[in-house]
Amino acid sequence: MVFFVSAHKPILLKREDILFLLACYSKRVEDTTTMGVPHITSFCWCMGLELGTKCIGFLHMLSALTLMIVCSVFAVNAGQFVGTIEDMDRLYSTYYKISAGVSVFTVVHFFLAFTLIAAVFKRWSGGVLAWVVLMSVLMSAALLCVIVMSFTHGLSGSGSEIFLSFLEGLVFFGVISYCILCVYSYYLMLKSAEDMEGASKSYY
Repeated sequence: MVFFVSAHKPILLKREDILFLLACYSKRVEDTTTMGVPHITSFCWCMGLELGTKCIGFLHMLSALTLMIVCSVFAVNAGQFVGTIEDMDRLYSTYYKISAGVSVFTVVHFFLAFTLIAAVFKRWSGGVLAWVVLMSVLMSAALLCVIVMSFTHGLSGSGSEIFLSFLEGLVFFGVISYCILCVYSYYLMLKSAEDMEGASKSYY
């Protein structure tokens, strides 16, 4: 027991009370240190972070599933001409390899989206953070690949076509970055709630 003398009368604090106050103080310090981390408080200025993260997860899964079906159809159609006379210039072989590779890649995105949706419904911060990390790595790799390909093979087309392609890429990567930021902000909110719940359990 510890006595704190106030202006009116001494205050008696038990050991559990002191531990709870220390937990609250450490949580306050942690929140202060993470204030500089970029985050948002709503999705598209009209939805909460949890609902926005669910929408991102379902859109991610729908996009991956659609692209998987389309690329699989292209791979099957192109595979019929591989090794035939029509494939003398290896064009169908190239189409087949690209379509098959993208189909496999979309499977990864499908399971990644499924992990995010399951993590949101189960309020599992580890699954949400895994989606953020993997999507950030994939987006960075895609952006690096685009830059390397641009410098290696050069830019072809008129000035307006190049500008339009640049604008499309900017919008695409901007939308992906915003989605990652939204999911990361939801992770911060979920992690904060878990820490507060843990402090409450240790108090009681």
